[in-house]
Amino acid sequence: MPEQGWKPSAFNVELDAAGRRFVYNSISLQMLELDEATLACFRDSMDEIRLGGRCADERMLQCFLALGFVVPASEAEYEREQTQFSSSKADRDTLKITLAPTMACNLRCSYCFQQDFAPSRNMKAEVQNGVIEFVRRKAAGSRRLVVQWFGGEPLLRYEQIVSMTEAFQKICAERDMIYEAEMLTNGTLLTPEIIDSFRRLSLRAIQIPMDGDIATYARRKGATLKRAEDFHQFLLGHMPQLVAAVGSVKIRINVDRDNADAGKDVVRMFNTHGCCDPRIDFRLGFLNTRDGIIECIPHDCLSDAEFAAAEADFRQFLAREGFRVYDEPFRRKFPCAAPLERNFTIDPSGRIGKCVPAIGSDESVFSRIYPENIERTIAETSQADAPYADYDPFESEMCRKCALLPVCLGSCPKLHVDGVAASCRVKEGFAEKVLFHHDRSRGAIDAPSA
Repeated sequence: MPEQGWKPSAFNVELDAAGRRFVYNSISLQMLELDEATLACFRDSMDEIRLGGRCADERMLQCFLALGFVVPASEAEYEREQTQFSSSKADRDTLKITLAPTMACNLRCSYCFQQDFAPSRNMKAEVQNGVIEFVRRKAAGSRRLVVQWFGGEPLLRYEQIVSMTEAFQKICAERDMIYEAEMLTNGTLLTPEIIDSFRRLSLRAIQIPMDGDIATYARRKGATLKRAEDFHQFLLGHMPQLVAAVGSVKIRINVDRDNADAGKDVVRMFNTHGCCDPRIDFRLGFLNTRDGIIECIPHDCLSDAEFAAAEADFRQFLAREGFRVYDEPFRRKFPCAAPLERNFTIDPSGRIGKCVPAIGSDESVFSRIYPENIERTIAETSQADAPYADYDPFESEMCRKCALLPVCLGSCPKLHVDGVAASCRVKEGFAEKVLFHHDRSRGAIDAPSA
């Protein structure tokens, strides 16, 4: 039997952050911090393995194998990952529906890309019934239904959410399926009663945007200071109830050059009110015009490098304040839901698309709910030429053969449309992110003082 040969993984990459050098593998997510001498030794060992299929130091070879830096010579890594990505796109296990029952909103965020959408459009009863029937039929063969409530402001249609949830839960109960829901909301319509109902509505995650202190929030949300203050007091006062009800609360702080420290302001407010539950996930939101999602906003947007630096500083701040930091790199199955065969967005008029941020616009729309002819809807949404169905980052000019591809899978599919001039945002600040989480796992990040 021929002796097994080896080769360096195609997903090894050398990184440099804060004057420190290390090698990283984006499949195993392992890293080795090396000084100049050991880095040279690592390179020599990889060259030896690449040329001869083995390493003279057997113990070192076994360590490289265990960490994923070396793989069998016969392993076609890119082809394997590409096949797994294709399988993920076609997977029928989960049916994901993003529903916007209204495009109306009770705020006027200065950066909102939906400002020019039809604000008074609500989902009519016949469309609602059509959506329920669409879900009933599409759910065949799936084990899990995930509904994400979107808008506009979805809680303006709270009663409709309750009604549709009951119908979805019934469908799942009849088919022994799991039902889960998520919600993106500005949070201003929350009440103690609505929060308590989230358990009944199977809500497992909620995202709420906050743009800084009360004055900053009021200015950017188009709200009075009194309204902004009341919202902050309510949300902070009921955060333990909200976390207990849904289990995962993401606080998104949208930043630009005018409110670069807003994330810290928000975290300090939470800390002052004793809201330190590790299930609260603080994230900075990147306002930008480049990807075509936000066409024109009156903000002084950060560059990719500036935002990466802001994120790095925010991570350190969260750690010092004693909060969990959630942005660890991980091996992805898909970059977002858009390319997934079993993912659909539905706006209030019943138009069906693929891209969640584009809901309410014509972008990515390829069918609609026909209340009197759901068979037509099913047929149109089963076509192989749905938007982003052919998306494959392993064939992308920008991403092909990139050693970091498993942790991003090309990011937003819109960046890969013909004619779009885009650069890789993932690489910006990636080394700092990896190093931070490596240090924190070893207890090398400053902890809050007692």
